[in-house]
Amino acid sequence: MAVVALTGVVCADAQSSFVISVQNASARVGEKAVIVATISMGDGFRLTDSYRHRIIKLAASDGVEFEREVVRGSVQDGSIVFTVGVTPKSAGTHTVHGVFRFSYHNGGELDIRAAPFEATVTATE
Repeated sequence: MAVVALTGVVCADAQSSFVISVQNASARVGEKAVIVATISMGDGFRLTDSYRHRIIKLAASDGVEFEREVVRGSVQDGSIVFTVGVTPKSAGTHTVHGVFRFSYHNGGELDIRAAPFEATVTATE
């Protein structure tokens, strides 16, 4: 079970093997911004170091341009951190979607997961 939290709020219950938190982005139209997403492991779970953790299938309205089509995550202090570079092309709030691909284990069997990625980019004139 995964719990997704937006704007930096992290929520989880005792049963969670991982928690996803997302810090949304805001910028002026035409300026670069960064969405930061973090996947943290629950008690007893560890990231698989050799796996290529990533966000794939990034999509948004025509109002957002992505720096990369696939965003690799970096392992930092037992969590995976993703930085999604975006540039808003029109004013307003734009929803960004994608799919996290990551792997972890509990000392035994390896688990490869896919989880939804969703964030917003708010652009001002």
